[in-house]
Amino acid sequence: MQFWSYFAIRLVQAVFVVFIVATTVFFVSRLVGNPESTLLAPDQRRPEAVERLREDLGLHHPLHVQYGIFLWNLAQGDFGSSWLGGGTPALAAIGDRAVSTFKLGVAGVVFAIALAVPLGILAALKRGTILDWLARFVAVIGQATPSFWLGLMMIFFFAVQLGWFPTGGEEAGFRSLILPAIALGLFELVAIMRLTRSGMIEVMDTDFIRTARAKGLSERVVIGRHAVRHALLPVVTMLGLSLGRLIGGSVIIEMVFAWPGVGRLIIDSIFKNDFPMVQASIIVLAASIALVNLLVDVSYRLVDPRIRAGAA
Repeated sequence: MQFWSYFAIRLVQAVFVVFIVATTVFFVSRLVGNPESTLLAPDQRRPEAVERLREDLGLHHPLHVQYGIFLWNLAQGDFGSSWLGGGTPALAAIGDRAVSTFKLGVAGVVFAIALAVPLGILAALKRGTILDWLARFVAVIGQATPSFWLGLMMIFFFAVQLGWFPTGGEEAGFRSLILPAIALGLFELVAIMRLTRSGMIEVMDTDFIRTARAKGLSERVVIGRHAVRHALLPVVTMLGLSLGRLIGGSVIIEMVFAWPGVGRLIIDSIFKNDFPMVQASIIVLAASIALVNLLVDVSYRLVDPRIRAGAA
């Protein structure tokens, strides 16, 4: 029962965060946007045409009335329809792009974890050696490198000069995914690797590791069954933050690599002042990040059974 109470509290917090994001994006889009500039040609922007357009879009109501209508529709699962492209439902357009964003995000996470955790463990076990020094040096370089600049450099060398990968899009299948996944996941790789290294160093000096060795357990069992599991707890926390950053960072990477995902849809919709599409896209991303962090909080009990919901 204690676990479900904790889960309910975290779920309410996640819903509140999404509500704050939805409210913010609603007011910001209406304060800085000007849909008449994109929906009407310059020679059509007569006062009567502008007023008729605003009535059709529901923008003639006072701002607080628009906000109430927005919240009522949102509560019913109605995210509105795009003001462009024949009035396509916003969620339908996002669904077409979400698969691409999901593939890119998963590829970035897999790339980061697959390299970061082994490298962090090895750096901790070989502390003070050339391997540890190289790992820390790469970590500094990786954290200082902007993802968009790295993406552009990889396009120039590996796509343009060498021709190993396509310059953008996803038409080439798996080959199209490699460069954007590396550019997206490198920063998280470095952060996870450093956290894994510090966690392993701390755990290897604890009493229960010395006790396990005194019992005659092999070093492989001590490291794999005892040390790694305890060292990964802060990594799980970092993973939740990393997934959120990967989802947010995909906006820039999708523009650099012309990747047809939700991030690129958001940028295109902002330039076109397509309020419903911007609102729906950002709300979906915020909900995804909140859900990921909720799952990470719940997963603490699986990583370390000593943790109980009340203590967490």
